[in-house]
Amino acid sequence: MTDKFICNGKDFTWSPMFAYHGFRYIEIEGIKNPAPEMVTGVFVHQDVKSISDFKCSNENLNKLFKLGQMATYSNLFYMPTDCPTREKLGWVNDAQASVEQMLTNFNMVEFFKKWYVDIIDAMREDGSLPGIVPTSGWGYEWGNGPVSEGILFEIPYRLYLHTGDCALLTGSLPYFERYFGFLESRKEPDGLIDYGLDDWASPDHFVAHGIPKTPRKLINLTFYYKFLNIAVLAAELANDENLQKKYKEKLDKTRRLFTDNYITADGTCGVNEQTAAAMAIAVLGVTEPLKNQLKKLIEDKNFHHNCGMAGLPYLYTSLNACGLADYVYKIITAEGYPSYTRWLDCGATTLWETWQPGNSKNHHMYSDFMSWMMKTLAGINISAPGYAEIEIKPVFIAELEFCMGHIDTPQGRAAVEWKRESGKINLEITIPENTKAVYDGKTLNSGKNIFCL
Repeated sequence: MTDKFICNGKDFTWSPMFAYHGFRYIEIEGIKNPAPEMVTGVFVHQDVKSISDFKCSNENLNKLFKLGQMATYSNLFYMPTDCPTREKLGWVNDAQASVEQMLTNFNMVEFFKKWYVDIIDAMREDGSLPGIVPTSGWGYEWGNGPVSEGILFEIPYRLYLHTGDCALLTGSLPYFERYFGFLESRKEPDGLIDYGLDDWASPDHFVAHGIPKTPRKLINLTFYYKFLNIAVLAAELANDENLQKKYKEKLDKTRRLFTDNYITADGTCGVNEQTAAAMAIAVLGVTEPLKNQLKKLIEDKNFHHNCGMAGLPYLYTSLNACGLADYVYKIITAEGYPSYTRWLDCGATTLWETWQPGNSKNHHMYSDFMSWMMKTLAGINISAPGYAEIEIKPVFIAELEFCMGHIDTPQGRAAVEWKRESGKINLEITIPENTKAVYDGKTLNSGKNIFCL
C-alpha cells in the first residue's frame, strides 16, 4: 500500500487518517539533508491497558516479554489481527493460541466481548466457522478446522476464568451445540475428524510428500476433547443436567477414541512427536510412559521445540504437568535454530510468524510463553474464577537469580518477587483484598507476605 501526499507549498503536518501501516524502517526521498525530527512514527492500536509486568535475571526473557507486548498491541485493530503489515485479518487460529496470554497481560475483556459477537455472526446455520473473522465469505473452506474454530470456546472460557462472569460462557451453549453438530457431520468412518489446519508453522512443517508429522486427526481430536470439557463446565454453570450428561458421555468416548487410535501397548503415544505426546498427556493425564516419551523427545532435540502453533502451548502445559518446568525454560531460552533467541539475534522487535526468516516479522501467535512465565516463573495462578482465589507457586529455576511479576486482577494487584541471596531464596508475595491465596499449602494474608526459603 502506498500513501501519496502532494505538496502545496505550505507547511503541513500529514498523517494517514483512514489507514495504518506496520513497518520498521522508512525511506525518505526528495528532501535534501532531512533531519530525523522531521518524521515521527506514531504507534497506533486499540486502547487497551497493560495489566502486567515481568522481569527476571535472564535479559533475553525480559526482551521476549517486551516483544510479546509489542506484537500484541500492534495487532489490535477491532479484532486481533495476524499482522499489521500485509493481511491485517482476524485469523482465529492465531487468536485461539493467544487469548490466555492476552487476558493475563492486557485488559481486553470488552475487546473480546465485541469480537465474540462477530464470531457468532460468522457462524453459518450448519455450525461451520471461517478461519478469519469478520469475513466476506472467505475462510470456510481453508484455514479453518478445530485449530481455528476453537476460538468459539476459548474466548468465553477464558473470560469466565479472568472475570468470574459466566454469562457469555453459559449463553454460548446454543452455539456450542450447533458447532458440535457440524463436527459430527465432518467425522470420517473411523470416527475421527480430518479437515482444517494442522500444527501450523512448525520448524519443520512438512515431511516428505507434504504429510504433517503429527496427524491432523490427532490434533483435531485433542481440541475436540478440550471443547467438550469447556462445554461441560458451561452446562454445569447453566444447571443443565441433560447437556452435562451428554457432554460427559462424549468426553468418555473421545478419551477412548484417543487411546484406541494413538496409545500403544507400552503406554506411549504411537506418534513419536512432541506435539502428539504433549497432546496425549493433555487428554489422558500424566503417565510414566508418556512423561518419559515427552522428556526424551525434548532431550533428543537438545532442548529445542519441534512444534507448531497448535502444539507449543500444549508442550508447555504438559511439561509443567510432568514436573518439567525447567525443560520449558530451556526450550524458551535455547539458542540456535529453532528458538526465540534466534529471533533476538536477528534483531527482532516483535514476534515472528515462523521460525525461519522471510515471512511476517510481527505475529502474536507464538506469545503463549508470556502466560507460562507469569504462571510458572512468577507463579501467579488462578484457582477460582475472577481471581477470587489464587495459588502462588513459583518455580525457582536454577539458572535464574531473581524474578518478579505482577497482574492487576479484578480484585487488585497480585505480585510476586523472589531473589537468591546468600544461598537462600527471599520471596515476597503481595495479595489483594478479597482474594483467598495459598502458597505451599499456607493461606496468605492480604498485603505483603515474606518468606525466606
